[in-house]
Amino acid sequence: MRDWVLITGCSTGIGRALVEACRQRGWGVVATARKVASLADLPDGEDLLRLPLDVTDPASLEAAAKACAGLHLTALINNAGYGQMGPLEMLRPEELRAQLETNVVGLHAATSAFLPLIRRNAAPGAGRVVHVASILGRMNVPMAGAYCASKHAVVALAETLRLEVAPAVRVMVVEPGAVRSEFRDTLTRAMGDLPERIQGTPFEPLVKAYLDRHRSHAQTHGLPAVACAARIAAAMSRANPPRRLVIGRDAFWSRAAKAVLPAGLWEWAVRKAFGL
Repeated sequence: MRDWVLITGCSTGIGRALVEACRQRGWGVVATARKVASLADLPDGEDLLRLPLDVTDPASLEAAAKACAGLHLTALINNAGYGQMGPLEMLRPEELRAQLETNVVGLHAATSAFLPLIRRNAAPGAGRVVHVASILGRMNVPMAGAYCASKHAVVALAETLRLEVAPAVRVMVVEPGAVRSEFRDTLTRAMGDLPERIQGTPFEPLVKAYLDRHRSHAQTHGLPAVACAARIAAAMSRANPPRRLVIGRDAFWSRAAKAVLPAGLWEWAVRKAFGL
């Protein structure tokens, strides 16, 4: 019987690349997105099921879980999310709530919806739950406080869930560095009217520099989404998947630097890098 994995956020980026990476390793894939039409160009096959899924909508989660009831679903990859950027001083409470609602509460809701199916279908130790976090779940940078907070929370949820469900289900947290994908385009869309709010403030040039730096960093140091997805699919398919999967040289070295540098020196270096 084919093992199936449900992946959230498959319309673009890592989620889209994960569909093919998991199929290549023999998984049946339930590919989900808020707009299922965005998945229409995925190659058809008996190993693919497309479903609409909004992780912030309980009715959508319930419908997706019912649609998967007849599958031998043994794994879940929580990939859906977006990045809310902007200086914390200028960020509205509702913008922070929306960031946490999708990246944290939605992730938890998806886990709660599909974990019972995984427990039912998977042999002891064969179930998988993968939380796609970020290296920014272990450190913080200016202009991305809301996103960093959400990914710190994702890491906490993954590590706590692992304590609660092991060894029956293996939980892996993924911590990518820069990835060349459409993710950075969503930063601009998520800003809303922030550019107008910061006009004439000291933050205006800093936000522009942040966006420019991210684009440049992704092109210079970022991995293609396909390469990142291949690493995730390979790791989760192991008999003993790693608890944490750090992806990218930039992620590895920035984590190492933060671990060894005094806090004051680390903060000075980050502020300097971001023009503060």
